[in-house]
Amino acid sequence: MKDSFTITEHRSETISSLLRWFFLILCIPVFYYQPISSVLNYETDTFPILFIIGIIYMTSTQIVLHRLPETSLYYRVFTRGGIVFDCLAYAWLMQLTGGADSAFVAVGYLIVIHAALYWRLKGAFIVGTVSFTILCYFFIRDSGYLNTLSSFEFLMKSIFLWLIAFYGGVIASKERQYYFEKNMYQLQSEQDYLTGLLNHRKFQEDVLEKTKQNKPFTLVLCDIDRFKMFNDQHGHLIGDEVLKLVGATFKRFITLKEGEAYRYGGEEFAWILHTTCRTEVKNTIETINKHLETFPYISGDNELSVTLSYGIASYVEGEKPSQMIHRADVLLYEAKAAGRNTFKLDTVTMEENQLSI
Repeated sequence: MKDSFTITEHRSETISSLLRWFFLILCIPVFYYQPISSVLNYETDTFPILFIIGIIYMTSTQIVLHRLPETSLYYRVFTRGGIVFDCLAYAWLMQLTGGADSAFVAVGYLIVIHAALYWRLKGAFIVGTVSFTILCYFFIRDSGYLNTLSSFEFLMKSIFLWLIAFYGGVIASKERQYYFEKNMYQLQSEQDYLTGLLNHRKFQEDVLEKTKQNKPFTLVLCDIDRFKMFNDQHGHLIGDEVLKLVGATFKRFITLKEGEAYRYGGEEFAWILHTTCRTEVKNTIETINKHLETFPYISGDNELSVTLSYGIASYVEGEKPSQMIHRADVLLYEAKAAGRNTFKLDTVTMEENQLSI
């Protein structure tokens, strides 16, 4: 609930996109509703072009925001490019609505705040300079400096613009710093330092949450076979490297869509998979084992074979976390007792499978 008020880049762009739609719709009566447009008497010659460009750009932005990941190139182009579009549209709108005396001058303040949310104080001052340049151009073009009242209004608008740039930039910088530090602290409390996987504490929390939801899922406990040998024969540093190798493999193949991977403790790991399909679970295990076989850990001139044993338990409705973990743990020990490099499932209808790697 608290995070719902945190302004991330995605939320910032979503709000900015809604504001663009608001001003675009507002312009329709301003330019074409006779009781209003006849009083304001704004230029309408090029407004249809601006309107069509705005519709195309903002529709494309909406699609990008809701369909593409934040890391994609198109997402970055449309979100960062939105500020460039805003500045161009702002200058265009000022031209149509009275220049420095336009009722839309305050839109420049919103653009500055938008830039501050992306690039903090530096971005606020850069876009503030652009907005001020646009304002200055129209002020000089219309000879506003010849009129004392116009000069005073221009001065006040400029002061407010720079104050908003400074104040907005400072607030955005502090808010982003807080958000970054908060995420770092949360990550440190949930992440295993060595492997980069989620830690045991996060595992216990997630299992509890999944059982509370009372929805089907699969719990996998796995253990590196003969891990003590790596430490005894090659040293603990090599053992740590093997743990990192396994952790990196899990991070690559246990995606957010399929589930999460955790370091349970020592050389033991755990997965929570968002499926109970035996075939999917088996395919995931075989893919990971095949990858570890193809890309073993290299120590000097030696290839160190890394294999794992697995205990797999499917959630039973109403089951407590401790009960499910215990079942998976028993199955893991059965797999190791059966010769290692195996998996055991908690169902008598599923044939016990020996993985050949």
